[in-house]
Amino acid sequence: MNAVLSIGELSRASGLSVSALRFYDKAGVLAPHTVDPHSSYRRYTDQQVDAAVLLAAMRRVGMPVKEMTAVLSGTDPHALLDQHLCRLEQGLADARRELTRIHRLVDGRVERGGTVVVDADDLADAVASVRFAVDPKSEFPALRGIHLETDGDVLRLVATDRYRLAVAEIAAVHSPQKSIAVTVPSTFLTDAAPRLRRHGQVAVTVDARTVTLRCGEEEFVSEALDGVFPDHRSLSSAVPGTEATISATELRAVLAGRGERVDLGVLDSGSIVVGAQQRGFADPCRDRPVLFHVQVNAGFLLDAVAALPGDQLTFRFGGPIAPLAIRPRSVSSSASVSAYSLLMPLQPAALT
Repeated sequence: MNAVLSIGELSRASGLSVSALRFYDKAGVLAPHTVDPHSSYRRYTDQQVDAAVLLAAMRRVGMPVKEMTAVLSGTDPHALLDQHLCRLEQGLADARRELTRIHRLVDGRVERGGTVVVDADDLADAVASVRFAVDPKSEFPALRGIHLETDGDVLRLVATDRYRLAVAEIAAVHSPQKSIAVTVPSTFLTDAAPRLRRHGQVAVTVDARTVTLRCGEEEFVSEALDGVFPDHRSLSSAVPGTEATISATELRAVLAGRGERVDLGVLDSGSIVVGAQQRGFADPCRDRPVLFHVQVNAGFLLDAVAALPGDQLTFRFGGPIAPLAIRPRSVSSSASVSAYSLLMPLQPAALT
């Protein structure tokens, strides 16, 4: 004969509070063995202790009530537990990304200023590498500008319209004691860039809300733009996938007349295919499987290709919903500017 437990005894045996047991009774998850019609006292059997202990464990990890019921009923319990674990892991990943962004927002509230000195030609080249990704008509001031930030001995320039991202990095001749992070109008830098060339070094000074470029006898001053610049670091550091190298010249020829959208894919052989017909740059590879593919804006792609130095470019494919990363195939140790671009996918696309 099974022992009978009061709700208080089951609470102590399982770790669930009395109020939680009452809730699970009303929710139809764990009903008592009997309920006294006069006193409404709930009675449980000792065989229900295991179910209550399991409920307490699932409650601690935040499992939904509906799935708790399914686990107790034996409806594919391990699959349900694994699915909940995946949700928790995704939630943790999302929380880490958000907390990283919050850290940067907190840092951004601290008044930053100082001077970084770089080669004038390098700065002009860096501006030319990123300016195509600016959205001059955006309602958000930050997207109408180019973001400048120091990272150790590097000055980084970033521009984005949320559909594409361009990054250029140059070595600093002199680094500030405090980090610099400021967004300036793109027109300020693009107008100043040609006049910076062949002047040796340029000092970029951030003082309160003002940015000043000093190069020889030349001086250019601009107000910083309001608004928080998008969190480009988490995006640009998370581009997994497979790489393939293509010729910028051949790519431009293949894209001619293809319209606003283009499918790009990479075969297991490392060859690039363009469009639904899987036309390669040399020979058709119709019988080879496409490992990764993505659909992007053809005009944005051509802009990115034109902004990067050299003819050989490396594309990193991560799938139909992952950003497409583009960078020069090789950068010599003596190269002054390091640049790359990311293009956001338009929609999942399949090559047939």
